[in-house]
Amino acid sequence: MALLNELVAVYSNTDLADIFNEVDQTDRRAVDLTRIDPDNFTHLKEVTLAQWLLESARATSKLSATAKNFAGLKWREEMSEFATKLNIKVPSEPVSVDFCQFENLDKFLRGYWKFITRSPYVGLEANTISPENFIGFIQSKGFAADISYVGKVLKLVSEARDLLATASGVVIPAAPDTLQVTSFPKKVAVGQEFKVGGIASASDKGKELSVLIDNRFSGDGTVIAEDGKWQFSFVFTQAGDRKMKISLGTQSEEIEIKASIPATAGAATIRLTGSVGAGGINKPDEKIAVKQRLHSLGFTFVGDSSSSALNTGFIHAIRLFQSVIAGLSTLEGDGRVDVGGVTHLWLQAANAPRWRTMPDSNSSVSFVNFEKQQTSDDHDFGTSWLADVILDIAADYHNTHAALKPGSASFTINDVSRPQGGNTPDHAGHETGLMCDVNLPRTDGQSGGITWSSSTYDQNATRALIKSIRRQQLVRAVFFNDPTLRGEMFMGKALCAFSSGHDNHIHFEINPPVRA
Repeated sequence: MALLNELVAVYSNTDLADIFNEVDQTDRRAVDLTRIDPDNFTHLKEVTLAQWLLESARATSKLSATAKNFAGLKWREEMSEFATKLNIKVPSEPVSVDFCQFENLDKFLRGYWKFITRSPYVGLEANTISPENFIGFIQSKGFAADISYVGKVLKLVSEARDLLATASGVVIPAAPDTLQVTSFPKKVAVGQEFKVGGIASASDKGKELSVLIDNRFSGDGTVIAEDGKWQFSFVFTQAGDRKMKISLGTQSEEIEIKASIPATAGAATIRLTGSVGAGGINKPDEKIAVKQRLHSLGFTFVGDSSSSALNTGFIHAIRLFQSVIAGLSTLEGDGRVDVGGVTHLWLQAANAPRWRTMPDSNSSVSFVNFEKQQTSDDHDFGTSWLADVILDIAADYHNTHAALKPGSASFTINDVSRPQGGNTPDHAGHETGLMCDVNLPRTDGQSGGITWSSSTYDQNATRALIKSIRRQQLVRAVFFNDPTLRGEMFMGKALCAFSSGHDNHIHFEINPPVRA
């Protein structure tokens, strides 16, 4: 266990931001790790360590002992900055194979994250919001062929979490002696499946919980697992402030969940019997139905909405729509709407994303759309979701700072996305209308044309502005390189994170909302 203990100790004391910044400077990089929200670092450590526990049989495999390779990373030329090539026979391969060999644990940690910046893992940045999201994404991109791989890794996450906590000097509390609810949503939509989870004494393993809804209806119980943990799924069919009582003998816990009717204004019904788009069945009337819905949502580059032609603009619009609803920063959709699939559901949703120009400048809320003033540039298009967030930021910044300090700079946005989204030579990203650049406030009341180290940089206004950005529920990441602000916390998060090229502007990104 000595090698495993050493790996855990080194990893627990390693700052992922440092690794990501170093890897970000290397060549042949398709994924920008520095754009990962620091809020995700903790569970990324846990799920990757769980992955290494599985791959290396808890650091007992020949590959881990010989090559400090705990993840089964096969040799790629791009890895030469951190590893050397080692031809070795391992149990999972019929013949000897070239694997990565690392000089030490530090090289392995950096090498692992370098490995998944390669082109097969494009889009990783937007798939780090949970352990399930991360491991599912890299498995889908070919990291492992085992169809049970995700489940096997996730079963080891709690062990990895405990190992990291112990190595960091955190005392792991003993399992409780009484029933506890540890996770449940406070709000759900009627008809939406949700999960309730908790823990009980390990001595209660195998026992079944009882569930009572609104003190009247009995729900299906669940069996307590070997480790004392339990979880069940439920769906409310009626709206209201619902109560749920979970009991085990004389022990009980009661929770309250608000169930609401999903919004229907703006919803649409699109009846499909076959797929539409690239490689689809493409019945003419169904192509027209999808095309008309996209056109009504502002994706007017689909072309003539009454025509069933499968033109490039139509396919591009589907791909862009798919990339938006997936929360991606680059254009990656497959261009096909499958019956009952996520794209089909979102096209019918009441809060489906609309493609539009960003809001006009409005001095009454201290907001300037600098991009619209630049006639030589065209990065002023994006999603309605982002437009709404921008207006909310403007109102918050105006009320909490600009209106209170006359002469302060306005909230001034710059690049978003191009008229049809997609590739832009000015950015590695900015393709899906979910990200926005913001000019830096200056002490003379203007914005832009400076860096955080400039003498006219207004740090106080910038701090207030980033706080207004951070208050927005959909915002997932803020990048800006002022070292002082990066070290400050707000609402339990760092105000901003480092990313190469962000000395002279703030960059923020949003997630899609819950589908209504």
